[in-house]
Amino acid sequence: MRRLGGLRLPLLAGAGLATGLAMLPATPPWAALAGIALLPILLQQGLAGIQGRRRRHLHDTLDACGIAAAEWRPERGDGEGSPLWQALAGPIAARRARPTQWLELAHPLDQERLLADFEGLLAPDGGDRLRASLRLPQADGQWRWYELQARVQQRRGGRVRRLLTTLADVERQHGAEERQRISVALFAHLHEGVLVTDLQLRVLDANPAYCRIMGLSREALLGQPAAPLLTTVLHRSGLRPEQLQQALQEQGVWQGRVSGERADRSPCVLQLTVATIPEPDGPLRYRVVTVSDLTEDTRRQQQLRQQQRFDALTGLANQQELMRLLTQALAASEREGFRIAICRLDLDQFKQINSRHGSEIGDELLHQVAQRLGAALRSAPQWSDVAARLGGDEFALLLRVADAEEAQRALERLLNVLRASYHLGPAGEPLSLELTASIGATLFPLDNSDAETLLRHAGHALYRAKHSGRNGLRFFDSAKRLRDEASLLALARMQQALDAGELRLFYQPKLDMQAGRVLGMEALLRWQHPERGLLPPSQFLPLIEQTGLAVQVGDWVIDQALKQSAQWLAQGLDLTVSVNVTARQLQMPDFAQRLQELINRHQEPVARHLSLEVLESAALADVAASNQLIQRCRAFGVRFALDDFGTGYSTLTYLKKLPVDMLKIDRSFVQNMLIDAQDMALVEGVIGLARHFGCSVIAEGVESAAHARALLRLGCQLGQGNGIAAAMPSAEVPGWIEAFSRSPWLLQLGGREQA
Repeated sequence: MRRLGGLRLPLLAGAGLATGLAMLPATPPWAALAGIALLPILLQQGLAGIQGRRRRHLHDTLDACGIAAAEWRPERGDGEGSPLWQALAGPIAARRARPTQWLELAHPLDQERLLADFEGLLAPDGGDRLRASLRLPQADGQWRWYELQARVQQRRGGRVRRLLTTLADVERQHGAEERQRISVALFAHLHEGVLVTDLQLRVLDANPAYCRIMGLSREALLGQPAAPLLTTVLHRSGLRPEQLQQALQEQGVWQGRVSGERADRSPCVLQLTVATIPEPDGPLRYRVVTVSDLTEDTRRQQQLRQQQRFDALTGLANQQELMRLLTQALAASEREGFRIAICRLDLDQFKQINSRHGSEIGDELLHQVAQRLGAALRSAPQWSDVAARLGGDEFALLLRVADAEEAQRALERLLNVLRASYHLGPAGEPLSLELTASIGATLFPLDNSDAETLLRHAGHALYRAKHSGRNGLRFFDSAKRLRDEASLLALARMQQALDAGELRLFYQPKLDMQAGRVLGMEALLRWQHPERGLLPPSQFLPLIEQTGLAVQVGDWVIDQALKQSAQWLAQGLDLTVSVNVTARQLQMPDFAQRLQELINRHQEPVARHLSLEVLESAALADVAASNQLIQRCRAFGVRFALDDFGTGYSTLTYLKKLPVDMLKIDRSFVQNMLIDAQDMALVEGVIGLARHFGCSVIAEGVESAAHARALLRLGCQLGQGNGIAAAMPSAEVPGWIEAFSRSPWLLQLGGREQA
């Protein structure tokens, strides 16, 4: 008896039964039964020997079984095929039918092989059977696999008289076999390890990769439980077996990265996947464990992270790691209330050492310095001081301290550690070197800045330490930084005032005290602050004296003064306008050109009514350049005066080289001349000096009629000061001039003295 398709069938005699059984596809049981029952008749009588209803029944049964059949009589040159054969391989000619004629339809790669097989079968000494696979075309243009079987039914004299051929569709079987071959190849050659187990995790098979990864032979694994392995790796990775079981029950798969051991007890890192193989029917039977060896990748990643975080030469933290640790330290400091000294350390004269003894000695020296720094730092369970290499011979330190005094002591101790002799080079030729270092530091949260700013402030302090003699320590001055920041804010506010039109020009009269006539006005800058009121220049000009804003403000003052001069000239007021010019303005190479452009904007002859007042110290800083500039501007009609004359140096030596039109006696001499004989003598000397050089002279600081009378007696007719008039807005100037011309004080100064 033989079981087929769920039925027990009697075993039929004859070789044809074996052929038929091999040809049968996966078909319904009744079709398989019918096909097998008809096979003996087909083998004995052939297709031609079956007539009428029995022949049609045979065709239907063969078609139902998916078997195409054809009978050939090579000697007679004819044959007959079933309907399925004709559909697959084409009709058989009534005459001259050859058993190989239909092979023209087969895939080109199959034709030559099958022709050779048929020639061997049809040869006089050929065999009785042929079995082969081939591809035939389908209606959709695709190729499909079939199994060909040929059986010699009758020979005479060695020649084949009757030949039976069958075709069975084996596309699914062929695909399954191909997938089986691929699976076997993958299992054998897969880079990942594969372990097949039953539900109790007993090993049924293991591929070579798994054996290689774990260092075990296949024979040693077969039949052994895999549970200890899984339990061990799960335990090493902090996982519980219940988690594995729960994942398998709920999802059918579990995976994770685990740490394990090979057979030689060497550690390894594995990517582990445990999956249950689903069954189409019935309970689960198998599980598969796949293993990827991540040990080398993990080692490389750790090495890469090490390189990214630590300096290769010294082993200290690099700058990136330092910033990470510093950020953490700042957060801990704010949370716990301790202080941190952020330090930058630079080796003194290291470049000379490196140049004299070579880079190998230099690298060895840096390595020893790093070792000393690491050994000198403190470590505790809650906190460890940090040393890092920023590059070259520069290092950084993070120290936890209670206050500035503790930081000072710790860093001084560190400098002493670094001063000890260094023994370098090979043992046979030792080299002994002395080395010092400089340290700059800042203290958080006294310096309440972010990580990058703190490191930059420590760099500023290091710069001061290096330029104050090296081999020392400096702390960043947080108070000075606050002052600098305040200056920057004030400077920005000053720029805003200029842009917003908050600056004003006030004008102070210049008087011919002998004639009682107003000669001109000096333009004086004021700031109409929206909150603080009217501010004198002493409260804001010092902030901008050394900045580019001083030039902008100076140009604005000249421009406004020229506009006012043109307006007064249009009103019939013949007044000179004096403007103070700073040293920074004079140093600008295009000062004369810009001045000419400002003058050319006006139709009135403002140039000959403009007087530029230059501080004596600024004019004497570069006499040759000042001379050239004055000559060029005088060509426009502009006049020059030396302001605060008598307060500078080398006045007599250089005065003759400066073609100025007027000297202004400094107010400090004029104000004290009535009570200080030396100041009186200085004023008299300046007046005589101006007369000698052909310059006019004007006295500042005329505070009273007594000052005016004294100056007139000494020969100085021109005066300026609060005793005459304080500075006033431009709109008040015409009215003041008219009122001054009628004032009793003018009669007292002019008329009585003349009398």
